[in-house]
Amino acid sequence: MADHHATPQGSGHARCGGSAGISDLTGLGRHDLTVLMIARYFFQSFAHPQSEGWLRAMSGAEQVLGPKEAPEVVFAVLRAVQEMRHARRNPFNFSNPDCPGCAARLCGHERLFLNIFRAMRRGRQGDAEAHALLLCEGNGVQRLIAAMGVLAVAMPGVPLRPSAERQPTH
Repeated sequence: MADHHATPQGSGHARCGGSAGISDLTGLGRHDLTVLMIARYFFQSFAHPQSEGWLRAMSGAEQVLGPKEAPEVVFAVLRAVQEMRHARRNPFNFSNPDCPGCAARLCGHERLFLNIFRAMRRGRQGDAEAHALLLCEGNGVQRLIAAMGVLAVAMPGVPLRPSAERQPTH
């Protein structure tokens, strides 16, 4: 059964032109790219179960993070993806992780997903909630925010920054 909550952008080279071109991923850090890679393979698994993208999410995470830390991060990404899927009503667009040209592009929905992670990593829950509300079409986002908080903590070597929102103003 096809998942109506995940729609890949480009199923091959015809849509993206076949070359990686100029990547709009250049502003993303290593941890952002790791979360994106894992999430895309889960998105693919839900959109096309026969692809077994979840297996590539696991193996890719192990290659990047190592076998000790990968399972916790992969599970945290999966939980965030699931919470997003429960909150959204319309299809979710993502770039095909198996096409170099498509994978070099960041869809708007993917950008919102990563912005939630990045905001939580920086301790900016208000920003995370704003991005989550956009991504989840105004539906309940608290479970997604909580899942992203767990992911931000699970990602090894990512210092959590204090939030300017929580600092007293003088």
